[in-house]
Amino acid sequence: MGIGLLLLAIFLAGALVMFTRALPAVITLPLMGVALVCGAALIDGGISSHDILKGVLSDGALKLHEAMIVSIFGGALSFVMQKSGAAESAVKQGAELVGANPLPVGVVSLLLVALLFTSLGGLGAVIMVSMIVLPMLATVGLSPAAGAAIILFGMSLGGVLNPANWVIYTSLLGVPVSAVKSYALVVFATVMVAGCALIVFELFRSRLVRWDARFVATLGGLVLLLALVSAALVASTGGETSEEPAAWLVATRWGGLALFALVLLAIARDALTKLTRWRQQEVRVRAWAYLIPVVPLLAILLYDVPILAAFALGLVYAIFATLRPGSLALSVRSLIEGGASVMPAVVLMFGIGILVQAVIGPAGWKQAHDGATWPVLAAIEPVLRQCVPSSPLTYVIGFGLAAPLALYRGPLNVWGLGYGVTAILQSSGVIPPAAIMAMMLSVGQVQGICDPTNTANVWVANHQGVDVQRLMLRTLPFVWGAVFVGLAVAAVRFY
Repeated sequence: MGIGLLLLAIFLAGALVMFTRALPAVITLPLMGVALVCGAALIDGGISSHDILKGVLSDGALKLHEAMIVSIFGGALSFVMQKSGAAESAVKQGAELVGANPLPVGVVSLLLVALLFTSLGGLGAVIMVSMIVLPMLATVGLSPAAGAAIILFGMSLGGVLNPANWVIYTSLLGVPVSAVKSYALVVFATVMVAGCALIVFELFRSRLVRWDARFVATLGGLVLLLALVSAALVASTGGETSEEPAAWLVATRWGGLALFALVLLAIARDALTKLTRWRQQEVRVRAWAYLIPVVPLLAILLYDVPILAAFALGLVYAIFATLRPGSLALSVRSLIEGGASVMPAVVLMFGIGILVQAVIGPAGWKQAHDGATWPVLAAIEPVLRQCVPSSPLTYVIGFGLAAPLALYRGPLNVWGLGYGVTAILQSSGVIPPAAIMAMMLSVGQVQGICDPTNTANVWVANHQGVDVQRLMLRTLPFVWGAVFVGLAVAAVRFY
């Protein structure tokens, strides 16, 4: 018990260092991993220098290699969307379609931002999208705080459906992609409802709407549309549990392939007509470029394409959908500069992998030591079993109340100590791996939308002239409610 308390003290010290921002997470996480394994080695003596250098540091740094590669492809896809003008044009076209009614404008803006951020990423993308969407929201009367909240909700919603974010759960927890993507759709639906509720609340707060027949009809139509979209998204994974997919799913897949083939034919025809005046042609964003964010997503949801292959397919489609003079150079730049834009996340994954490997131990260590448990794990488990929720009800209440611990680089922050906590929870054996994934994905919305330490939150708040702490308080009640709903669904599905 003594060594377990010491290792937990190291863990809490790392949390305090990140909370006070004395050291960045990219440095703190690997240091914590080294401190944990070295502390256990000094006290227990069962850990060799080879275990530390090879099993923890070398293997741990590469543990999330698949997520790193997917992130690079995702960065390249984001780069193409930004530099080709497809993202900017999509927002402007959407703004022209919804008119000046503040409720549809707010909801459509939320959906547009979410759609774009299924592929976009990085502060540059946040600035680009915000500079287009925020003036549009201000034009219809939405307050600066409401506009900032819509941007943050949309970004987090897009992140939920960004397959690049799913790979970490499959790598760390061994959860099937099918379980991650089906639950991600649940989180998307609950957070989308929370975002729409915030928009309605802000509209009444600003006295931009009142309860009349027109408002009720508009709101009812949006609720119906949201319900249909959510049902369709969740149903898109419905045929995976049986050996034979449902007939409707087969028909949807063939119909999707037929439509995609028609789009490719249209792109080819357009390219052929440009050949005679290739260098003199006017650079325009065509309608099929708006499909760039959904191509990798639909490839995964409907056709079970592996995530990395889906992003590669999306990148190829993005190049052809925005074909113009210089497209070859753009494709090369997208891999180099787009990959460079995600390097902070990739470097952070090195630290996450080292920390997780320090907790769970090197692969094959147990077999090489006659079934003995890795000393770090053996020391932490007895302490952890006393505080880990053991029933569906305590799972929902416990993690629901603890959701704000994702703020300020707290222990449930997915880009801080969160994945270390994930490894410890998994090692306890009390909570099913799929339920741990669901908890991190749900609680992660608090961090993604509300955390004042996020670069995007700071920039959006400053641009809108809103205090970032007040923005957190304005969004947290809606997100927190969605977390409880998501955890309740997870308790039913995974326990």
